[in-house]
Amino acid sequence: MYSVNWQMLIEQHAQDAVIVLVDGTIVHANHMGISLLRAKDLHEISGLRWNAFLEFSHPNQIKTHLQAGSSLIPNAIAEFCQLRNRQGELVNIELRLHSFPVLRNTAYVLCMRDMQTQAFAKSFQTQLSHSGIPKNSLSHEALHHEKEILEMIALDNPLTQILQDVCDRMERLLDNGSVCAIMLYDQDAQKLRIAAAPSMEAEFLNEMDHLEIGLGSWSCGVALKTQKIIVVEDIAHSDVWQSHRQTPLRYGMHSCWSVPIKTAFNTLLGTVDLYHRDQRHPSDDEQTLIMDAMHVIALAIDKKNMEHSLATSEDRYRSVVNNLTEGIMVIAPGGKILTCNPSAKRILKIQDIEATGRRHRYFKRIFREDSSEIQIGDDPASIVLRTGEAISNLSIGMQLHDNSTVWLLVNVQPIQHSRHSKTEAVLISFTDTTEVRETERQLQYIATHDALTGLANRHQLQHRLASALAQAYDQKVAVIFLDLDHFKNVNDTAGHAAGDGLLCDVAKRLSSCIRATDMLARLGGDEFVIVVEEFETAQHLKELADRILTKMREPFVIDQHQYHLGTSIGISVFPHDGTDGPTLLRCADSAMYLAKELGRNNYQFFTSDLMIRAQHRYTLERNLRRALVDDEFLLYYQPKLSLIDGSIVGAEALIRWQMPEMGIIAPNEFIPFAEEIGLIVPMGRWVLAKACEQAQRWRQEFDIDFKISVNISPKQFQDPKLPQFILEVLLESGLPAHALQLEITEGLLMVEAEHLSSVFDAIKTLGISISLDDFGTGFSSLSYLQRFPIDNLKIDRSFIREIPENQDSVVLTKAIIAMSSALGMSVTAEGVENLEQMDFLKDAGCDEIQGFYFSKPISVEYFSQLLKQHAISQALH
Repeated sequence: MYSVNWQMLIEQHAQDAVIVLVDGTIVHANHMGISLLRAKDLHEISGLRWNAFLEFSHPNQIKTHLQAGSSLIPNAIAEFCQLRNRQGELVNIELRLHSFPVLRNTAYVLCMRDMQTQAFAKSFQTQLSHSGIPKNSLSHEALHHEKEILEMIALDNPLTQILQDVCDRMERLLDNGSVCAIMLYDQDAQKLRIAAAPSMEAEFLNEMDHLEIGLGSWSCGVALKTQKIIVVEDIAHSDVWQSHRQTPLRYGMHSCWSVPIKTAFNTLLGTVDLYHRDQRHPSDDEQTLIMDAMHVIALAIDKKNMEHSLATSEDRYRSVVNNLTEGIMVIAPGGKILTCNPSAKRILKIQDIEATGRRHRYFKRIFREDSSEIQIGDDPASIVLRTGEAISNLSIGMQLHDNSTVWLLVNVQPIQHSRHSKTEAVLISFTDTTEVRETERQLQYIATHDALTGLANRHQLQHRLASALAQAYDQKVAVIFLDLDHFKNVNDTAGHAAGDGLLCDVAKRLSSCIRATDMLARLGGDEFVIVVEEFETAQHLKELADRILTKMREPFVIDQHQYHLGTSIGISVFPHDGTDGPTLLRCADSAMYLAKELGRNNYQFFTSDLMIRAQHRYTLERNLRRALVDDEFLLYYQPKLSLIDGSIVGAEALIRWQMPEMGIIAPNEFIPFAEEIGLIVPMGRWVLAKACEQAQRWRQEFDIDFKISVNISPKQFQDPKLPQFILEVLLESGLPAHALQLEITEGLLMVEAEHLSSVFDAIKTLGISISLDDFGTGFSSLSYLQRFPIDNLKIDRSFIREIPENQDSVVLTKAIIAMSSALGMSVTAEGVENLEQMDFLKDAGCDEIQGFYFSKPISVEYFSQLLKQHAISQALH
């Protein structure tokens, strides 16, 4: 049965006779096709071959395609020929050929029109029959000339030459002094242009070139516009020439016959124009000659147009194929390369197809993803040539003759003979995935390796540890956790670049201590982990730990300076200490902390006591997380007094944990652990929100200019949303920005200044002040005062404790106060416990004090009472 495409074509050409051929024989015909052949029904003509009813008087494309019977044509082809019906009568027809693939064959669709029944020809006949001119037969001579013209068309002579020859022959055959011109229709410009007029005067040609299409625009323009024959006997008095009559009259032309050139499928191509010096009509023989000429001209123009279209399509296709980044190659049986595009040559480094010859000459070997080699005969091209089945999206590697390797994603399609279903060749298209694979490899490396040292990272460590435990069975697996002692001193004194270099040296030293079967990974910072498999006793682990300690005792030389670092090591063993990776890591971590507590630079195995400690840490973590959810935290406040007038000017908010059945827990028991496990950020947010809310209540209740101080941890400063959160808290609580002071420690300032600057700028923009807590106990404190916008210094209690007895403390405290005053900073002394200390600080110029001498940290209720009493006391004085 014919396909949907044929049905659509038959519907589109319902006014034409349509016949469908498969293998050169009729398989279908519409009603008009059956009628044209003078048959009763389809059964009578079904199976009839094309050459039994089509006759061609000259070579042409349609006959060539029908004889071949297997070639697909990109566009329809139109020709004039004769059809012999079932009664043996010959009918002149215009034939248009289409093709479609069907299964493994090519189907042809013939659309035919009887030239004797065309309205176009009948209208010319009707006009001429009224002229009364007697017939003068030129048939024999005209047929001879037509045959010669058709031969020129078949021999593919240039169109201009053919059209010029048609004009010459028409003028000789007519022999009436007429001048012939052929105009071609420029569809883009909507104008007629001169194609041939060998006898026309040059000046006349110039004036008639590029004529507009339309009524009142020469005979040819009207003929093309109306698609009718225009016969003008007297140009001087014709309405057609009303606007342009002076041009032909000036050159002695008094009559004009214009015939539109169009195919039987109504494609407009141009006009044939005959100019006469006399006023006259065409005779019957002249009519026949002109119509024959028009058909020949239409055939020549249509053929050239189709050839141009086909050439353009081929050029476009060739351009697309040549510019594809994808490689395209056609290979015949035996491996001969028939053709390939430039990308294929570039990817496979082929210089010359002819020199390369067969495909196996441009590579050394082909291999699969698993590196196994593919033998010739089992390669994709050979398989498809043998089976005729396509292969899609196959990834293969290929080693070329220069020993380079390319990876290709290959698709192989069989090219089969249309009749015999035999695979004659294969079309191989392939994409070079070498760079993509290399990028994927690099991304995979980045995802599984530490960027600084190149060691395995946490992700790869977890995967390796899980794999080792899954395969361990009755064998032991050990986890060794290492932490460098005093590594922070290197960053603080030599800078982070030096610290990074030292970590790389550490990685090399540790690598030299382990076996090839062991894994060394860097968790981050100065923490490393070794996974040890296939060992017999703990003695192996002890010897490995001793090697590491010995290796790490050697000094590290950075910028000609020596640094001595220790290493604290913790060891856990499967299955005794844990049966999964996370547990073994926690146990080794606990053992490492024990090694630090026991003096550092030693190793410790995980024990049951450490198990209890680990359980305690787990319990503490679980309880801390619950405390956040169940609101078990509360705030205490320690007042700050002004040494100028003794008024309470603010307070420091201090968190407490009111644990059920345990009472109040001091912050030093849980804050460091909260920092370690990452709970300090949500905990710090809770403190900030509660403190600001309470401070605003006190400001409104007691009508005082009260400033609340809140401690901010280094991890909170690493939160990019901190400034935005502070702004939201201020807006929600109503607390003015100047009434909030953030207290930070010197440890925060030891990170990269560029990161801190943006956070400081955002906070200072809000109008919030910043206090540096525990001043004088860290490193390079004075440099921080220059680099960061500090508003207040808090002198550490270690200086205040020995005032005024210790002269060094007195001198240092006075120096800090004087320096702060010079830099425009206020000073707060913490840890004030007696009157002598307060008097000294007042005389030294200190601004505020905080300590047990006035009040220890107290609850909200007690602090409210203190404010009330203080307000009464201030009022009495």
